[in-house]
Amino acid sequence: MRNAAPLVLGISLMTLIGILSFSRMQSRVLNIWMDSGINFDLVFAGAYLLWLVLESSVSKKELDQGKKTRDFGTCELYASAQALTILSALWFKSRWTLPGMIHLLGGLVFCSGVIFRLWAIKTLGRYYSHIVREVKAHTIIDSGPYGFIRHPAYAGMILANAGVLIFFFNPQTAFFFFLILIPAILLRILVEEKTLVTINGYKEYADHKKRLIPFVW
Repeated sequence: MRNAAPLVLGISLMTLIGILSFSRMQSRVLNIWMDSGINFDLVFAGAYLLWLVLESSVSKKELDQGKKTRDFGTCELYASAQALTILSALWFKSRWTLPGMIHLLGGLVFCSGVIFRLWAIKTLGRYYSHIVREVKAHTIIDSGPYGFIRHPAYAGMILANAGVLIFFFNPQTAFFFFLILIPAILLRILVEEKTLVTINGYKEYADHKKRLIPFVW
């Protein structure tokens, strides 16, 4: 059942993050925190896992919905792109050779993205889903982050993974972030809006709110 895809992909990603985090902990080549007392690479990976666990409740609810999906494979593409971004960050050696303020910046950007995304999910409530689907009696939500942009959850996803890129910077993660994850999100937004535009009032809402960046797009 395709409704199970987000949960299966989420559990798989959590497992792989755990394996790579353990591998990173054992590697002296990757560990730049040996003299710091705390391995903040592992702290970051743990925070990422906590984020996935918090969102898993949404995936569990989707198992019983039995709704026809309308995402045309964008769910799997989007999830795979997210996985490639964080897994490449943990697998490949960072260009940062010493701890520094750049790591604090990456952590703050990541946390800001996660908080903004979770705020969007909570605001949308029962209408939020990891899969594109129709919801009976759907009403337009324009409060909270939806008062600024139409797709704050995706904006939060981009911001959170930008934090990953900043913190663990390497060329491979930059490639996956800019050339796979962001295009996958943009494609998913365009596919999702084909369903959203059928909701009464969405077109009027869209006329006054940009998709991801206020006043831009």
